[in-house]
Amino acid sequence: MKRVVIYSPDFSLCYSLMMYLQTYYRVIATTDIESVSNLICNKIADLVIIDAEPDSELISKCAEFKNCRRDIPIILTYVYTNKSKESESKIKDIVDEIFYKPFDLNEITSKIPELLSHS
Repeated sequence: MKRVVIYSPDFSLCYSLMMYLQTYYRVIATTDIESVSNLICNKIADLVIIDAEPDSELISKCAEFKNCRRDIPIILTYVYTNKSKESESKIKDIVDEIFYKPFDLNEITSKIPELLSHS
């Protein structure tokens, strides 16, 4: 069973996504971005879902994840604003997929197998 890591500073969202995906995947949910780094670099994660607005820190973290494991698929979810426009253009080259809130869970769950097949 493939392992999906969910990161969000919002524990409620982590828990909700975990409950939704646990039927199909082993899910690890965390509110600690450093834990995500460890899971990726130790090859425990097969795919990562990050719920956070892109900023310079997140761009740096995602680049670090890809440096550690180039093949790790990363999905980013956040509320799109004009403020995030510049950061998004930088992170688009790093992450594999972006979903804007409010997102459709069916759309994300249908994208996961496709991303996992390429990893």
